[in-house]
Amino acid sequence: MLYLSIPSLLGYGMKKENIDLIFQRFFENKPHPRIELDYYSPYTLLIAVVLSAQSTDKGVNRVTPTLFEAADTPVAMVALGEDQLKQYIKTIGLYNNKAKNIIAMSKALLEKFAGEVPDNLNDLKS
Repeated sequence: MLYLSIPSLLGYGMKKENIDLIFQRFFENKPHPRIELDYYSPYTLLIAVVLSAQSTDKGVNRVTPTLFEAADTPVAMVALGEDQLKQYIKTIGLYNNKAKNIIAMSKALLEKFAGEVPDNLNDLKS
């Protein structure tokens, strides 16, 4: 699972004492945060996040159960294909581009990371 970390934020030029204060306030306000997107693996979380761009979490959560029944791994998503993927996500804004990008991302995960979602920011950004 990918988490914000002090080293990753230091890379953006933030001072460690400011980062510590930010994380302390986050923890005090919400010690056990949970996002609204429904997911059950790093891959399904990644797909849900991609789908959530310029869409509501509710809208994403309406389509992901049936989508994840059909394809919840990079192998299954590539096998599903772009046209079929569009049928599952057509109620979400920008679904044509999202389908194209999800298939490309799934192929990249298979080629570069043996189908696993990377657990560090640099690999994830690649």
